[in-house]
Amino acid sequence: MGSVASAVSAGKIRRTSRFVGRDGRAVLVAIDMQLATGSGPALNVVEAVAAGRPDGILATWQIARRYPEAFAECGLILRVDGAATHLDGHASGDGLSLMYRAEQAAMIGADAVVLMVYPGMREEKRSLRRLAGLVGECERIGMPVLAESIPGGWSQDVPWDTENIVRSARICVEIGADAIKTMAPTQIEELGYVVEGCEAPLFVLGGPKRENEHEMVAYAAGVVAAGASGVCFGRNVWGASDPKVMVRRLGRAVHGNGERA
Repeated sequence: MGSVASAVSAGKIRRTSRFVGRDGRAVLVAIDMQLATGSGPALNVVEAVAAGRPDGILATWQIARRYPEAFAECGLILRVDGAATHLDGHASGDGLSLMYRAEQAAMIGADAVVLMVYPGMREEKRSLRRLAGLVGECERIGMPVLAESIPGGWSQDVPWDTENIVRSARICVEIGADAIKTMAPTQIEELGYVVEGCEAPLFVLGGPKRENEHEMVAYAAGVVAAGASGVCFGRNVWGASDPKVMVRRLGRAVHGNGERA
C-alpha cells in the first residue's frame, strides 16, 4: 500500500516539520500562561523570543493574530483550552474547556494545537474526552495535537513519580496525541523509561523560574541526552535576562549547533 497517499497525513507531516527540526528535536517556548493568569510575560516578548529562532512557540490567540511576523521562521502552536482563570478564587479541579476548535486554529495559521490533559485526576474523564474530541477534529484537517500531560493535575492527585509520568504520557498518545509535553522525573536518567513508553515526540517542560540560566541550559542538554525530543520552556525563556540569547543557547543544547538541523 505504499502508493496510497493522503492529503490529511501530508498536511500533518508538513505542519509538524514547522516546529520539529529534521533531527527530530525542537526548542519550544511557551508564551501562553497569561491566558489563565492575566499576567506574566511582557506584551511584546514574543518578538524577542522569535529573534532567537526557536523551533516553535506556544501562543494565545491574541499573540497569534497580533504578531504574525514572529511566526515566519518558527511554528505556531495555538493554546486552545482555557476558561478557568486565577481570578476565580473558588475554582477547583478541572475547570477547563475547549475555547477554540481545530478549524479556527487552521484559520489563524496554526501548525499545531496544545491542550492540558490530566490522567489520574479525580475528574480525569473531562480532559480525556476533550483530548479525544480535539483529536477527531484535528485528524480530519491534518493538524497535529500536542498534549500537555500532567498526571493527577496540578494538585497532584497522584504523585509525579516516574511510573505516573510514563502512564500519563502513554494514555495521551493512545487517545491520539501526536506529541507530549510533560515533566521529567526527578532523576533525569529515568526519563528514558518515559520515552520508551511513549510512541510520540516528548518535550520536557521547564517548571518554575530558576535564577541560574546556565542551569536551565544544562538541564535542556541533559533531558535530550536522556532521550527527550527537546524542551518546552516558558518563564525560563521569556523571563531570562535576554530571551533571544537564551533561545539560542537552548538551540545549541538541543540541536547541537544552535540551528534547526
